[in-house]
Amino acid sequence: MRKIHLLFLLLLIAFAPLRSQEMGLKASKEFSNLGEFVMQAEFSPYRNYFAYTIRDNRIRIYDRDWEMAWEHQGNPLASGGVFAFSPDEKYMAYGRYKGLNDIAIIRLEDMKVTQILSRHSYYINHLEFSHDGTLLVSTSSDKRMIIWEVKDESVQLLQLYDTFENSVNESSFSCDDHFLIAGDSYGNVVVLERSKSEFEIIQKFQNRKHGVDAITFHPKENEFVTGSNYGLRRYRLKGDQFVFSDSVDDKANTGNPVFFSPDGQFLALANYSTAVIFRVTVDSIYPVDIVYGQGEYMFGGNFSDDGEFFTTFNSNEKITIWEIDHIRPSDKSLVVSWLNAGLSLAQRRALVPSTIRRITNSVNKSLVLPRDEFETSLEYNERKSKLGDWTLMMLQSEMEKQYKVRVRSGLIEVPLQGLEGYNADLQIYKIVFMETQAGVAIPIPAAKKFKEQWSKAFIRIKKEQDTGGKSYRYGSFELYNPSDKKYYPVTPLENPFHHKEDQEVLRTTVQTKSNQDNSSAAKRGTTYALMFATNVYDYYSDLVNPVLDAQTIAAELGDSYGVVSEVVINPTLSETASLIREFATKRYEPEDNLMIFFAGHGVYDEVFREGYVISRDSRTDDMGKTSYLSHSNLRTMINNIDCPHIFLVMDVCFGGTFDPLMASSHRGAVAEYADISTQEFVERKLKYKTRLYLTSGGKEYVPDGRPGFHSPFARRFIESLRHYGGNDGVLTTSEILQFVEKVNPQPRFGEFGDNEPGSDFILVVR
Repeated sequence: MRKIHLLFLLLLIAFAPLRSQEMGLKASKEFSNLGEFVMQAEFSPYRNYFAYTIRDNRIRIYDRDWEMAWEHQGNPLASGGVFAFSPDEKYMAYGRYKGLNDIAIIRLEDMKVTQILSRHSYYINHLEFSHDGTLLVSTSSDKRMIIWEVKDESVQLLQLYDTFENSVNESSFSCDDHFLIAGDSYGNVVVLERSKSEFEIIQKFQNRKHGVDAITFHPKENEFVTGSNYGLRRYRLKGDQFVFSDSVDDKANTGNPVFFSPDGQFLALANYSTAVIFRVTVDSIYPVDIVYGQGEYMFGGNFSDDGEFFTTFNSNEKITIWEIDHIRPSDKSLVVSWLNAGLSLAQRRALVPSTIRRITNSVNKSLVLPRDEFETSLEYNERKSKLGDWTLMMLQSEMEKQYKVRVRSGLIEVPLQGLEGYNADLQIYKIVFMETQAGVAIPIPAAKKFKEQWSKAFIRIKKEQDTGGKSYRYGSFELYNPSDKKYYPVTPLENPFHHKEDQEVLRTTVQTKSNQDNSSAAKRGTTYALMFATNVYDYYSDLVNPVLDAQTIAAELGDSYGVVSEVVINPTLSETASLIREFATKRYEPEDNLMIFFAGHGVYDEVFREGYVISRDSRTDDMGKTSYLSHSNLRTMINNIDCPHIFLVMDVCFGGTFDPLMASSHRGAVAEYADISTQEFVERKLKYKTRLYLTSGGKEYVPDGRPGFHSPFARRFIESLRHYGGNDGVLTTSEILQFVEKVNPQPRFGEFGDNEPGSDFILVVR
């Protein structure tokens, strides 16, 4: 009977379900039937991406919503590739891209391969970025380790080490990037120390028995662990040398990478058919949890940087992502949680080890305590708000230092990083500052001179302390052109100083020419334009052209027609509704006009049979669409604005569903007006109440267009404005339609609300 019980116990262990004992692991997501062994699987630093490679040399990258963002298969004979995310999440380095020995640098925002590195001659075994993102290390079976410098958005060879005896399997940076270690299959460990811009070898030691299959630094201490088929060995810094400290043999036999938890208190490795989690203390390393692989060979287990998830992958062609307890986040993830928002690229790049230490070491400890049972929700939220404001202030201070910002009495000056190019048709220069692309409307003659002296130019930004807080608000971006000593308004794709969820709505009033009519002026009243443009979304994919489209149209309306335009960038639903309400409370004269313009994402719900404008904060999981602006609500809101003449233009997907009948009739200029004067024509048109709309398509998606070149609809709309109304200088909706009607998909035009027969929306050239 005892033998039967023993056999049953062994079978239970061998075929146990994937579960753990003490860490509270709970299966959250699974990829199965992948067709090949999984070689690597992990989250990016901010958990906006998840990637894995399989043995047929295929890589897949998923976004935060688990939508596949990129897939590639290189040479299957190269086996599974290896990859590493840059700490700012802008890039991924991917080894064995098309062959055994090449490395692709992939820009994650558009999944574009920007560079291929090919200095190795055999299998790429491991890739790792330094914590400050300035270095990339590659190790290879060609017995070489290469340190690459990441500078000015390119990767260049910095140092090459070929003193190893055998395959170099892994490397690792210390928590402050001061040390770099690497090990080979013959048990050689090399320690390098950073000296200014390069690394120098300061120590070598060797243990033939323990060939180095894995090597990793502790995330907080100057100690590291090596792994082999004979177990783990730990080394600590004593004085200026690393010395052997202790070892682990039990359940620690590994031929695969070893991972510390982000807080450094645990260590995970693959041990035959299990993934083992060890507790790491000052005195010892001992197993505390086991995840079973159902008899299959386990290739690895690693932690997400925020300590929320643990990922296992094995030879049964499956990946399991587990929710996990008792793991504290890394210090960087902790700082990000204090900010409680998505960060701009400049903010992510500023979170280098020295910045993180400065913030965590100086924080008021009372602000980061867990919620007390006697603390009200209001008190707790106020405390978290203070913590976020203080953290943002500290980060902004570090950003000003890192980007060499000059402060001048309430204004700051930021140097440019480069030029993207000039569009002569639009007279827009695309520039880069603080990792942010921006557009500058600048005439051709001034642009030519600017190109020659751009390195002396700078961005001037208004800096004001946030009301009731310690952090600052940055706005009113302007480019100083040293060639003509003038300032030009700048529209950045994002505000580099503010985290995305905290970026205030940018409202720009476009200045018009003199308000005095010219000698032939037929215009009466004032024409306003309220323009909403959204490039950046919290839950939907970002766009590239809406802000540029709106800014260009607003400038043309102001310069040529005297229109007073207000451009609203990246508004939330509440902010959009508030601004429409604001315009509804204005007092209008009988001959005043109002154009309302939307550019961004749109959607149509087949169940509700309703179209919606997607706001910056519209949620993808909002089944009731309460975070969207419905077309029916928009019709009601606009129709009840007291301005007599309103023209709605929508460059959004499914915009044509604004009118349930998708009307196409139009009462424009007809023969009865052929023989009257321009003045009389305008007066007649202004007699009737106008409620007209024009959309970039019907019940369909519409394209955003190439970056910096406007959407197809906006491009033709701008051309209609630059027609300037032909000989009479009066631009009507029928003339606008002649320009946009051949755009694919076909635009839709019609009337809504209280529109009166014979009305029109007109623009008179100044």
